[in-house]
Amino acid sequence: MPLAIRAGTLIDGTGRPPRQNVLILTEGDRLSVVAPQAEATIPPGYHVIDASRYTVLPGLIDCHVHLIASGNPRDITFGLGEVARSMPAVTLECYRNALKDLSAGWTTLRDAASRHFADVALRDTINRGDLVGPRLWCCGLGITSTAGHMDREKYLAPHVSLPGPSAVADDPTEGRKAVRLNLRNDVDFIKINATLTEHVRRYSGYCAPEMTRETMRAIFEEAHWHGRRVTAHCYGGDGAMWAIEEGIDGIEHGFYLSDQQLDLMAQRGVVLCPTLSVVGRFREKGDAALPPGQPFLPAWREKAVAHAWNTTRRAHQRGVKIICGSDAAMPYVFHGTNAYELEMLVEAGLTPLEAITSATGAAAEAIDFKDVGTVAPAKFADLVCADGDPLQDIRILQDLQRIPLVIKGGDCGRPETCRGSRARRGGLSAGVSSGERRRAACVCGRASMSVHKRHSSLIRTGHLFDGTSAPAVEHGARRPRRGRTRGGFAWY
Repeated sequence: MPLAIRAGTLIDGTGRPPRQNVLILTEGDRLSVVAPQAEATIPPGYHVIDASRYTVLPGLIDCHVHLIASGNPRDITFGLGEVARSMPAVTLECYRNALKDLSAGWTTLRDAASRHFADVALRDTINRGDLVGPRLWCCGLGITSTAGHMDREKYLAPHVSLPGPSAVADDPTEGRKAVRLNLRNDVDFIKINATLTEHVRRYSGYCAPEMTRETMRAIFEEAHWHGRRVTAHCYGGDGAMWAIEEGIDGIEHGFYLSDQQLDLMAQRGVVLCPTLSVVGRFREKGDAALPPGQPFLPAWREKAVAHAWNTTRRAHQRGVKIICGSDAAMPYVFHGTNAYELEMLVEAGLTPLEAITSATGAAAEAIDFKDVGTVAPAKFADLVCADGDPLQDIRILQDLQRIPLVIKGGDCGRPETCRGSRARRGGLSAGVSSGERRRAACVCGRASMSVHKRHSSLIRTGHLFDGTSAPAVEHGARRPRRGRTRGGFAWY
């Protein structure tokens, strides 16, 4: 059934100032009306959500995640996981992580490299409606070089090789073939590794090129022929300059980009996804955020911390478009904590409105996913309701108790995630006892929504919430049913 949302404050994702008292109507999985409440009426048969005390935003977009890993520093997915875990197990882990991100309000995720096309399989399953989950924008296999950043065999003994698809490209012909392997599996964009740091850390280096200029040129040409944008794992130096000059669409990380490179990026419209959460968590956790067995990595990470925020600030000042990407899966960058990246972007000099735009309208434009990112007629009905004003305190978007409602494609509700596990890993709901929470089944959603006691003090026929502490869902809401919990999720 269609929804009518009375938004007290609307941040529409375009970068324009917020609007007050806006009526939002959905039709199917799309938005049909976005207008001042005084100028619009609610047709019969709509479920009405009273969010008049709340800030409504577009569904948020994280432009850099890896669903195959959790963020636990002991996660083995990127190393021995290749031989120790089955691909069905890895794919189920992808789904679990995707639900955590959706639960936090991130309705679109750009997966910046997976294994065995697990990301594509999950995307297609969600798009068919077989599973509830966020929208996924997938690249399949990251294109790398022998001994490169994403070379699957670099951790193995010389006599051991791995079966399955691989995208190792050491010359232009192999680069084109790697692009076509990904295209055969219907990816949405192409990801390459333009620079790497693993081989120069012992010499106190910053980064080195991973691919030749000619290989990059061939990859970009092949991808652009087929309408795919290309982004690069890239820190700076010659590899960054070659990528920018040869036509890259985006740079991931970019901690050591020079002023000359930033000016060229601004001139050519190359976007920067700075992934500051990684260095932010390193700054907080120190050596605990580093994988074992890499003695030269701590010194390199100190360089990254010293440069990352300043580079993002310089990029912003020079007019480079900044988009939000958390790099969820890296040590202590847990899925579901994606909004920490917004706090880091504000620390780097973006205003709260600019940071939100980097995760909404600017992100959608940069990744070429035009149906998401803004609240406007004909866009997907993806919305997030926040208890408070994120323009005054961007950190409220990290507090899941202040995100009482997530709507994806016109379905409202939030997949239940295990509050206990959040508390154990130091999440914002730590200390909340199970007796203070109750699960409620949202009338118009297919998934359950976890609601803090203060958000569910009154549940009666006709109203799911009381309209003062959380949005009210009118017309036929039902009482919650008990559900069984398995693996942190409630199934009904």
